[in-house]
Amino acid sequence: MNRMTAAVIAVAPGLLLVGCAPSADEDSAAQTTQPGLTVAEAKRVAQGVEDAIVARLPETMVSSVKQDATGVLIRCNANRGYQWTGQTVVTLTESTSPEIVVDEVLTAYEDDDEFRPRDITDSVGPGVQLLGPYSSGYIVDRRAENAVNVASFSPCFVLPEDSSPSIEY
Repeated sequence: MNRMTAAVIAVAPGLLLVGCAPSADEDSAAQTTQPGLTVAEAKRVAQGVEDAIVARLPETMVSSVKQDATGVLIRCNANRGYQWTGQTVVTLTESTSPEIVVDEVLTAYEDDDEFRPRDITDSVGPGVQLLGPYSSGYIVDRRAENAVNVASFSPCFVLPEDSSPSIEY
């Protein structure tokens, strides 16, 4: 099992409970999906937010950035609602720790109107989750002592009947 698949498996249940659960005033799964969003557009949105998160980090913190070219779909509601999931790995400079990066992301998004930051630091390590529109979510957490993952979960969208949720996109 590759690291991306393991990350999706580890994080997806929490996002599904928090991100895709309809609120009390929502009466259908359609209200949790972004109208007209395609797989390609969902991927573009998610990778764009990954890029934006990295861009908010000072250049002095970042040694290198590698964004995965493909991702997988996870279900976000029972009516063919899916999210595109991907990740970017940020290798940090020698003087930067994952804890510093998580603090930087929390501060960078504290007054953001689109993404609500939430500290998800636990016994495994530092982490921050950004909750966005249409159940989208982004998680920045420790990958190694000198690297962080930026995992993305696109806005929820309806996958057409003629598309397979089982392939990489």
